Amino acid sequence: MQHNQKRTPTAPEMPLWPLPRIWSAAYIDAGAAPGGIPVRAVVPGTKSPPARRSRHLGGHGCPGLPTGEAAMNQLTGELIERDEHLHALKGLLTAALAGRGQAIVLSGASGSGKTALLNRLAQLAVEAGAEVVAAVASRTEQSLPLGVIGQLAHGAGLVTGKDPAIAGLLEEAMSGRWDGSSTEQIHQQPSARILHALCMALLRRAADQPSVVYVDDVHHADPSSLECLSYLMRRVRNARMLVVLAAIPQLAPAYPMQYAELLHSSSSVPLPVGPLTRQGVAQVLARLPQPADRGLSAQYHAITGGNPRLAVALVGDSLRRIDHGAEEGIRTVVGETFIEAVRTCLYRSEQPALPVARALAVAGVRTEPAVLTRLLDINEEMVRCALLTLRRVGLLAEGTFRDPRIRTAVLAAMLPDERMDLHRRLASVSHAAGEPASVVARYLVDADRVDGAWVAPTLHEAADQALAEGRTEDAISFLDSASTAVVDERQRAEATSALTRIEWQTNPADAARRLPELVAAVRAGMLVRRHAVALVAYLLWHGHIDDAVEVITMITSAELPEPEFAASLSVPLLLLAYLFPDHLDRVRGPWESLAAHGPLPPPCRPLQAAAELTALAARSPHGDAVAAAEQVVHNTRVDHEALGPISIALLGTIFTDRIGATGSAHYPVLHRAADRRTPTTQALVSAVLAEGTLCRGDLTATEEHARRALDLIPAKGWGVAVGALLSNMVLAATVSGAHDAAEKWLSVPVPAAMFDTPFGLKYLHARGTYYLRTDCVRAALIDFQACGRMTTAWELDLPELVPWRTELARAHLALGRRQQSRELARDQLGRLPQHRVRERGSALWVLALASDPADRLRLLQEAVNLLRASDDTLSTAGATADLGEALHRAGDLDAARATWQVARRLARRSGGGPLLDRLRTVLGPDDAREPAEPDALGGSRPDLAAAVAVDGLTDAERRVAALAAVGYTNREIATKLYVTVSTVEQHLTRVYRKLQVSRRTDLPTGLIDEALDGGECSPDGSHVSVA
Repeated sequence: MQHNQKRTPTAPEMPLWPLPRIWSAAYIDAGAAPGGIPVRAVVPGTKSPPARRSRHLGGHGCPGLPTGEAAMNQLTGELIERDEHLHALKGLLTAALAGRGQAIVLSGASGSGKTALLNRLAQLAVEAGAEVVAAVASRTEQSLPLGVIGQLAHGAGLVTGKDPAIAGLLEEAMSGRWDGSSTEQIHQQPSARILHALCMALLRRAADQPSVVYVDDVHHADPSSLECLSYLMRRVRNARMLVVLAAIPQLAPAYPMQYAELLHSSSSVPLPVGPLTRQGVAQVLARLPQPADRGLSAQYHAITGGNPRLAVALVGDSLRRIDHGAEEGIRTVVGETFIEAVRTCLYRSEQPALPVARALAVAGVRTEPAVLTRLLDINEEMVRCALLTLRRVGLLAEGTFRDPRIRTAVLAAMLPDERMDLHRRLASVSHAAGEPASVVARYLVDADRVDGAWVAPTLHEAADQALAEGRTEDAISFLDSASTAVVDERQRAEATSALTRIEWQTNPADAARRLPELVAAVRAGMLVRRHAVALVAYLLWHGHIDDAVEVITMITSAELPEPEFAASLSVPLLLLAYLFPDHLDRVRGPWESLAAHGPLPPPCRPLQAAAELTALAARSPHGDAVAAAEQVVHNTRVDHEALGPISIALLGTIFTDRIGATGSAHYPVLHRAADRRTPTTQALVSAVLAEGTLCRGDLTATEEHARRALDLIPAKGWGVAVGALLSNMVLAATVSGAHDAAEKWLSVPVPAAMFDTPFGLKYLHARGTYYLRTDCVRAALIDFQACGRMTTAWELDLPELVPWRTELARAHLALGRRQQSRELARDQLGRLPQHRVRERGSALWVLALASDPADRLRLLQEAVNLLRASDDTLSTAGATADLGEALHRAGDLDAARATWQVARRLARRSGGGPLLDRLRTVLGPDDAREPAEPDALGGSRPDLAAAVAVDGLTDAERRVAALAAVGYTNREIATKLYVTVSTVEQHLTRVYRKLQVSRRTDLPTGLIDEALDGGECSPDGSHVSVA
């Protein structure tokens, strides 16, 4: 008999982990082991690994070894936490060599390391002089009779050896004359003859040379091979043969009778192969060329469940990052290696583990077995078996993936069509099971298209819920899918309308592209009136006035059916009156029909009050529109339906200067609106804040709010309302002296329809101011005169809307036309009610500058007092500076200097750069220190606390502190109050201590008001002793 001690196993090498350029799948190094059997061997025909120099790879122990790929290759050959298994295998091998044959079954989940143990055993057997005969079963060859036994026969040389009968038996078995497909066939004489002959041939080989027969993936063996292996295992006890079978535990084997006979035979020894412990995963990381974080082993174990294939693949992806230049060290990275490892575990596991894992990955949440049963059309018991298999592999824990990255890997291993098909089935099953619309909708979106009358309503319901919860992007996604799932044009138009409404809250520019389609739907009668009413608002926002009038006319051509529709129709009508007052006559018929319904119901009142603010403020039949809007602002619950009305109401109160008068009274509703977290809502809030801060002369805050609004929504998305934001940016930049920035904002394209709205008025006013400040006076005249013509034509000549007469008076004054300037200023004052302090103060300021010196001082003092009352800091600073100049010309130099110092401090607070430059020429270098930085709560000192501290001052201390606050020196204070400098110093020492400040720039700003109110800075101020 021929001895083949140099025989190479013919079974294909099965690497434990799917990594490229592995030296040898058979190479495993586990350190020294007892029993006298070498622990280091290479199966002939494989490439030898480099000598091992250190327990760790790379670094100081292995100089010159590449960190990534080579380290992974060597790590792949490691056996960790398998010492007991190796010890058992070596003992069985030793016994077999001595003639005490054994059969052993290695059982473990896919990726647990069974193949690595087989390869290691093969090395040990070859080094001990034994012949290794190997076979690998495959799911694809289960219908091939004696397929596994045929591999063993060829590997042992039986087919070409001195026993030609074996070849004939195999040919007979594989020719189809006998297929071993049933128990009855197996017990027939031909099958028994074949089994006996094949097994005896293998046993005779073992008599000549000790043999190790191993079969990997035996659970995939064909039934006849299973019977033959059982026959062999029952006769191996007295042979020099070791039979080793590697299997994945099968809860539902393909051939249960034969498989049970094989695995549970009394002649076989079970040897389970479990997952790595956390310490085992730590040993994997300890073999790496770079140190890993201490907590990384726990994280790796939590992700992989201790599955060696998954753990090493995870390490491999991290090492490949290092090879590509990453310097962060070992990290948890999911890449191609881990995805391939997950795929391999699924393909090699008992089915239906693969489809169940895919279903769980697509579902994205814990899914009950009953749902998976309906989804995959398999019985529930098989689903439960698959879930148990996935848990054993290390992919699942508590019914869900152990880590989101495993789900990502499963999804990445699927084809797009496979994912979409599962999404379709998930959507149908979830809907039938009564799952919430939000859950079903996510599957519908990813399914691309699902047929059914229930699809579109479900998506609409989910979109409404998402919008109510502030999830705008989800709502848009749901409605976008709904527009493709509808069954007729009417449903498609309604879906497009709903999608437009939601897109408007993200970026109105996106919504604008759908408007022509919706207008066409109205013309075709495909859009219900409720949705057509909403369309009008979008058309007006983007300046499509003709389309808006056409839609209004079409939806009101029939008699108004009920008050609810009248209420909804009032929204576009009042909005049109607000935005396009010159076009109000075009909808006179619908307007009169609306009035016939009497008072509007509550749902309409927010927009009713908002729209009346400007266009109807002076002559509204519904009373005080501004007061109504303010009531809306404070009493309306903020939701996505009310945000538009509230925003318009707030803009209207700013147009009428009410926010400037009430300060931060509107801020709570602004913050509630901002909490909606939609870009359009937050942008509108920022626009409102920009208007309010401009009214108070805070240029820095104005620019911040307006810039944020334009960052959230590009200029194109603002439609005609872009005029409000650009005018704020232009005014803030112009007054602060940043003329280049103002010119940049004026170069932004604006829609032509903007100039038909109050926003166009604001834009022309801002542009005229820029021209005036840059000495383009005649261009400024043109813009201000255009404002006058527009307001007159619209019958909207409200002096508080845009103070064009005041600015036109400034322009005439710049041209030396003092008489025309005075006439315009007086005309403005005659039109303004007494409570419009800001506008009256500005008009008085211009009138004073155009008046004779005899009247100028008095008029300027009145203007300063009015502007201070309006909280317009910058205008107050400018008027105060002119008052100082008038005092200087009148010869009161001390009062002039003190007044200029007040103006400088106010200008510094408001950001008036040019004014500060002007004051620097009369006061000298600005050596005053800036106010203290605000604290974490948002202010340098709480106003209430400062007021309480000031109340603790004596009258004398208060007078000294007030003069110090406006900028008087100690000597100037002493002269003004007829006391010594020492007395002033003593008073200031006590003031600083009581107010807890260290310098006069930290004194409360309210003391400046006291100085002005008390007359200390006026030419006729009395000098009161403080002694």
